[in-house]
Amino acid sequence: MRQNCVDALFEYELPFECYFNACVDHDEEIHDELEFIWLLEGHVSICCEGKNYELIPDHVFIIYINQKHAMKSSGETISFSFRFKKSYLKSLHLYFDRLPFKNRIFTFDELAHKYHEVPLIMSQLIILMKSSDSVANTRYRLIGYFNMYLFDLYSVRLKEKYLDQKKKNYDLYLIRFYKIDTYINRFYYKKITLDELAKLVEISPHRVSHFIKEILGISFQEYLSNVRLGKALEELKNTDKSIQEVVKNCGFSDQKYLNAIMKDKFHITALKYRKIMKDDVNFGVEGFNYSHMLQELTQKLHKIHDESSSQDTYGLKMNVLESQK
Repeated sequence: MRQNCVDALFEYELPFECYFNACVDHDEEIHDELEFIWLLEGHVSICCEGKNYELIPDHVFIIYINQKHAMKSSGETISFSFRFKKSYLKSLHLYFDRLPFKNRIFTFDELAHKYHEVPLIMSQLIILMKSSDSVANTRYRLIGYFNMYLFDLYSVRLKEKYLDQKKKNYDLYLIRFYKIDTYINRFYYKKITLDELAKLVEISPHRVSHFIKEILGISFQEYLSNVRLGKALEELKNTDKSIQEVVKNCGFSDQKYLNAIMKDKFHITALKYRKIMKDDVNFGVEGFNYSHMLQELTQKLHKIHDESSSQDTYGLKMNVLESQK
């Protein structure tokens, strides 16, 4: 019988559904979404399109759109399962159902080295699951890395369909996004302009604006505002600084503007938010106690980072360290 599947991170409105230790055993089914399964512990048998695949720890399997598949686990298992939302893929004009795909088993290391976005996505998921504070910047990093992974995966599928199709250099996109994201999260309290970011990544201000919109789906100003809000929520919850200090520290023009954003998103003022959080009301994710799984994930990321080149081009070291906090 199929287990009950609940998107563990539904409240963060991510572009994929995320399941832990769920949907391992079920009879044959078919759905119009891409599904990414990563087995951490145990043994899982998958029958996909009439062919059997045996997964052991550290194996990854991708079930393509509209493929008939069934799963059966042996003993206790720990697994990740992601479903890429069809509506989200369509909004990005990524039509995977029109492209060829050949099923096979990957190792996580193999996938992570082929698609550099994969370990970065996992590191941000760990940070998201461990944090009870506002994590707006983590969410946007996740979306950015995830979008680049989708584009990268799609371009590879295109290359298989059209031999002369050139694969975009998404490593360059990763480096560019990492520089922009790191700069904004370092200097969020200052005035940041598109001109500054343009000089940082050596493209035009117009292209920077388009790049952020392309990768995150929101404007530069909205992204910057959300990062500042995330920092403000952390200070409101974890410090006794005055509201005026929080406003100044986080780059807002005045308290009125911060309260306007707070009311729009949470229907409360900054002061009211602080009082609620000081009363120990849990605004985080309840029931998350996956310490063993998180430890496994962190070890995987360490292994990937240690085995990669000493030059940390994509900021993985920073992500690994953050995920340990």
